[in-house]
Amino acid sequence: MEMGIGLSGSDLPALVRALAARWLPQSVPSKLSVDYAEKPPRADWLQSSLLGDKPWAKATWEGKGWNQLLVEPPVAMVHGHHDKDVQRLLAELAPLPFALASFGSLHADWKVGARAYAAPVLDDLHFPHGWGCAFKGVAGHSRLVSRRWLEFGPWRLLKGPEDVSLVQFHDLDADSATALAQAKPGHDRMGYGLEGGVIRSRHARLHELTGLYDAKTQSLKFIIHGRDVPQSEMLDACALRLAGTLGPGQPVKRVAYVFMEARQAREYLHELWLRELECWVIEQGQEVRLDADYRPTPVKPDWVRALDARQASASRR
Repeated sequence: MEMGIGLSGSDLPALVRALAARWLPQSVPSKLSVDYAEKPPRADWLQSSLLGDKPWAKATWEGKGWNQLLVEPPVAMVHGHHDKDVQRLLAELAPLPFALASFGSLHADWKVGARAYAAPVLDDLHFPHGWGCAFKGVAGHSRLVSRRWLEFGPWRLLKGPEDVSLVQFHDLDADSATALAQAKPGHDRMGYGLEGGVIRSRHARLHELTGLYDAKTQSLKFIIHGRDVPQSEMLDACALRLAGTLGPGQPVKRVAYVFMEARQAREYLHELWLRELECWVIEQGQEVRLDADYRPTPVKPDWVRALDARQASASRR
């Protein structure tokens, strides 16, 4: 299976060295390009060409296996062949020092024709969403509005060692049209859009977040009456919480929405809970918290249940 994987993390040189050691041929590449210019490959190609301060570098090997490494900070991309064993890939990913991983499309025709599909992107310079993406550790998972987001999306979630979460958007054995139909709902929810749950590295706020700040609890409270709360505003609120500050001397650890009407509070409860944004309602003059005892049940898409059942049956043979 031809696959492209994009990875980013806090230490790009360490990530590139780990990729070279684990996933790339242990030989001098057949082609080398630095700053978009061809360069004769040398024995020290990695140190001299891909670990410096170059804005763009690419190494290519001819033959089987991983055959290309592209470094364009902050992302390192590998292109090559891999089998369809997602669990094995999950185990191979775990030791790598990455935070975010994007897996490109397996179907070239998604991008062809008048109705070419423009998939959401996980973060700057990553692959547009294809068959999956992954998050590792606090650094990776913090880019989600909440870890709860992983359990409640229209995708298949696999958990690996070293705190790696892999999200699979479609059955890898599905044909192109079926795979796209399975993947699109997950792409939207895991994309950077109005209903998405990913906080990009350069988040651009769409809403002016004006609320009541409580220095004692380091919380920001929004009183909701007579207006809607779009999910894009919730994303802004999560990005603010991730930044951790409203301004000098105003750290923010909690964000709460307080509704004047119970009906509206319950309407927004699930989406707020998914993002670990507190949901309160005014009842008989008192603030009552709704999200603390909220316990929804995840619902898996049909294709995920079928795939899990098929793999469970195969493992029993």
